[in-house]
Amino acid sequence: MSIIQVTDLVKKYNGLTAVNGISFEVKQGESFGFLGPNGAGKTTTINILCTLLSPTSGTAEVNGHDCLKHAHKVRSSIGLVFQDITLDNDLTAYENLKFHCYLYNMNKGETEERIEAILNVVGLYDRKDDLVRRFSGGMKRRLEIARGLLHHPKVLFLDERHAGRIEKNDTGRYCLSENSGRQQRHIRVKRDIRHKGCKTTRQHLL
Repeated sequence: MSIIQVTDLVKKYNGLTAVNGISFEVKQGESFGFLGPNGAGKTTTINILCTLLSPTSGTAEVNGHDCLKHAHKVRSSIGLVFQDITLDNDLTAYENLKFHCYLYNMNKGETEERIEAILNVVGLYDRKDDLVRRFSGGMKRRLEIARGLLHHPKVLFLDERHAGRIEKNDTGRYCLSENSGRQQRHIRVKRDIRHKGCKTTRQHLL
């Protein structure tokens, strides 16, 4: 089953073609990576799949939903770890995740249990009441991964110029721990896979 389907996708900015007619599909359970130099359209493609940009032409579907026509359903299906840190430094780790629960309208009865579980997965439960500004870069990245997994997404996007570093910091282990005891529900789509230690099931050259 294809959880991502992209057909003849094009994105142009003022006459500049950022994405030029690409097509690919990703099966459920795959770890899929984009490979290409700066400016090849990797982040632009991910932004379209995450409904942050509209395509000029072509189609993109995530979890069976058209990214343009059914953006809300797509957003509820995905988790996203941004290229840059987007946490609120003036909130604690717990408060950052609690705010994310509100944004995704998660069941109040599940929220506390879910936050505790995901913080344990990424090894930050003991720091849950600390302000994020006191965290190291690696700890912030782990908290971002926790936030991306918090609402049980079908797809986890990693828009990261050094995806190898994320993999080295156990993103794969977090996903496996999160899925322990039940069928795998995430795929991981990486922006750049040129670094050692970054393993993907399949790759797409842009």
